[in-house]
Amino acid sequence: MIWNMSSGERVVINSSPLIWLAKINRLSLLKALFGEVIIPRKVYTETTLEQSADSILIGKAVEEGWIKVLEEEAKEAKTLAEVSNIHLGEAEAILLARRLGVELIIDEREASTTAQVFGVRPIGTVAVLLLALANNQLTFSEFKECLDLLINSGFWLTVDVYKKALERAQSIVDEHRRR
Repeated sequence: MIWNMSSGERVVINSSPLIWLAKINRLSLLKALFGEVIIPRKVYTETTLEQSADSILIGKAVEEGWIKVLEEEAKEAKTLAEVSNIHLGEAEAILLARRLGVELIIDEREASTTAQVFGVRPIGTVAVLLLALANNQLTFSEFKECLDLLINSGFWLTVDVYKKALERAQSIVDEHRRR
């Protein structure tokens, strides 16, 4: 199941999920769900270069130490980015997740496919929200609100994926009630 990932563990996250979660003011879900949140240097640069509300939130999380910045081999990442036609930050995130043996939070389809080729399990922003719901960090109403805020902020989500996410969320809520 999409929400059946391991919370409480370390995770590597790419730029876009980090930015989207900051935009909807839910960056703290990462802190609540995972023991350690790690980003490669390029992702840190990409997410904090321009001054914006989300870049300030991300920078503050790094300063507080709950998001850690690690270096990744630049030459290998550059080669991977060129060969796979993905961004350098995505390549660094994939390689870092592979090196650490952890899951990767990433939304872009090409980068997710590349991660799988490298033996890294990719999950997206919506899956993080489902995990938060499963771990009682969000209510169903808050989950739906997060989805709607993402879409209103420019997050691309098909109607089918939106409906499936709500169905999955409802099944999580139903499962909690049966316990």
